[in-house]
Amino acid sequence: MNQSEQLLAKIAGLVLLTVGTTVAVTEMVQPRRLINGHTAGLLPRGHYEFETRVYPSRHDAVDGAGVTFSFGVGITDRLMFGGGYGADGMIGRGTLRGNPWPGLLFKYRIVEEKYHVPGIAIGFDWQGFGGIEGYQNTEAHYRGYVFKSQGAFVALSKNYLLMKSAEFGLHGSVNFSVEDLPRIQWPNGVVGFDFGANEELAVVVEYDLALNQRDPAADGDDTGYTNPLKGFLCAGIRWAFAPAFYIEFNVMDLLENKLRRQNQPSGARVGWSRELKLVYLSNF
Repeated sequence: MNQSEQLLAKIAGLVLLTVGTTVAVTEMVQPRRLINGHTAGLLPRGHYEFETRVYPSRHDAVDGAGVTFSFGVGITDRLMFGGGYGADGMIGRGTLRGNPWPGLLFKYRIVEEKYHVPGIAIGFDWQGFGGIEGYQNTEAHYRGYVFKSQGAFVALSKNYLLMKSAEFGLHGSVNFSVEDLPRIQWPNGVVGFDFGANEELAVVVEYDLALNQRDPAADGDDTGYTNPLKGFLCAGIRWAFAPAFYIEFNVMDLLENKLRRQNQPSGARVGWSRELKLVYLSNF
């Protein structure tokens, strides 16, 4: 092999290494979600992902852990869609209870991120998390997820490069959930950030303002919308140990502000919990 061929081989190897690293970096810097709330990030055209979440079942009628399976597909560089389904009690022994509805996701980025302009995405998401809080669908009882699905949303994201290698992203969204519509006619907000220390490791923090929640009183009645200072603080660590796969460990509702509805002792705290998320990313 002459010098020209050696040079071409080195360049080709460098390009392949760069491409492989870019997938992991993109995944860490521009996540599609913080933890539950959306960002302006989405899958590139021709890419797809499979996600599995494992969480503790919150309903007294179910033992063990619940699992939610979901997928996403990038149709264009601006458009993606996805879906999912899950059940409480899938891991362990005892009763198995499926989610009330299958998940559905549609997401479109209307503004690409630029130096002085954040990325902006709109969409609709009908996939809640944290398990099922109740199975009765009456005016006095809530049938839905512990952490409501986002519903219609608008998300903004702005990413920054720090010290030439660390990545920092600020994210915020406004959403209107379609769950619990007879009682809730108010939008919600989610803010947070992700910090990628390198191409593998990132920290994610999210604060759900819980504006679309009502505080249940001791007698089971609603006292009004939740104070935004009593929202749900969640944090997680994300590790991309391979370009196409990452694992995430999340702690949900660190401040333990989530209160139960009439399904169980009204006003009782749901409590904090640990969740495990596995994501596989590839392309066609």
